Order: sequence, then structure tokens, then C-alpha cells
Amino acid sequence: MKRLMLSIILVLALGFLLVACNDEGEQQDANSNNEESLDNEDKSEGTNENETDSEQQEEDNGDSTNAEDNSNEEEISAEDQLGLEIGDTAVIENNFTEFEMTLDAVELTQEAGETPSEQGNYVIVDLTVTNLSDEPLTGGDAFSSTRLETKENTSGFTWFYIEGVVEAWDSEIAPGDTQSGKLLYDVEQSEEYTLTIGKNLEGLTNQVTYTFTPEEAK
Repeated sequence: MKRLMLSIILVLALGFLLVACNDEGEQQDANSNNEESLDNEDKSEGTNENETDSEQQEEDNGDSTNAEDNSNEEEISAEDQLGLEIGDTAVIENNFTEFEMTLDAVELTQEAGETPSEQGNYVIVDLTVTNLSDEPLTGGDAFSSTRLETKENTSGFTWFYIEGVVEAWDSEIAPGDTQSGKLLYDVEQSEEYTLTIGKNLEGLTNQVTYTFTPEEAK
């Protein structure tokens, strides 16, 4: 009888132990699942935040690029003025100044002072400039991109000076003031000449051209 009672007690004790172990295991699994769920939610939220930040940054960059493009487009407002003639007036606007110029006269000569032409003849252009900007300007700066083309040479020739014939145009033109000067070219003889300003400088300046023949020059 004692052995039977002892056996029953042992069976009941083992039963309680097994039930307790199962409950503890289930609780640990539940806690582990909850922790994994929270980690996944945190990762998901972090990914969404990163995606949102990335999208916002792309949008901001896009707005910045568009604003920069618009700013560049608005820098040069003066239109190209092509095929002008002696006596015509044009407005030149570039990335550092704006001025108005008139081609007053053109002179062709085979000698400049006592210096004969090396190419065929000299072309002397008389110009009048009015400074439309807020900063002082010199003729040398204003016409830094000026070339004289012929039918035989469309790449153009640069201007220069000969002391006593055509002086350096380096005096300042104050804002709103007007000043006249000359540019000298040594080029081959041609049936037609084209004075170009701003050629191949799209986006930095508008382009202006004057075309004339030897008969139109004095």
C-alpha cells in the first residue's frame, strides 16, 4: 500500500514538472517571436525612413538642378544680331558685361604707317561703344572675342595695334559713358569681310556679325 501511494505521488510530481516545462518553453517561444517581430518592424521603419530621405534628397537635387538651369538660361537675354552693315548698332551681352556698339566705318589699306601688310591688306574698323553695365569697361575687354573673317578664312583673324596708327584701346569706359576706338586686322584681300563677336561661345554671349565689301569701305 505504501509503495502504491509513493508511485502515485511520483507520477503526479512528474506530471507537474512536464506541464511547467512546456509552459516555460511556450513562453520563451512567444517572447522570441515578439522580439523578432519588433526587430523586423524597426528594420522596416528604418528602410522606409531611408527611402523617404533618399526620395526627398533626389527631389531637392532635381529642384536645385532645375533652378540652376533656369538661372543659366536667364543669364544671356540679348538676341543674336547677324548680317548687320556699316552704321548699324548692336547690343552685346556676355557673362561679365553688357554694351552697345556701332560699326562707324571701315578702312582698307596695304600699309599701316610704314608697315606693309603681311597677309594682303589691313582692315581698320572704327567702333563706338556705350557701356550698359554697372562696371567700368575697356575696348580690349569688350572685343576680346572679336574676329574678322574672309571668304577664304572662316576661322577669323584677331586684332592688334600698331603704335602711331591704331593705339591700344585700354582706357576705361565708365557705366553709361560712350567712347570710340579702332581695331586693326591684317588679312588677305577678299570680296567680302565679316566682323564677328561671340562666335562659338553659345551660352556665354550673344552673337553679332557685320558683313561688308571693299566697295563699302572708305
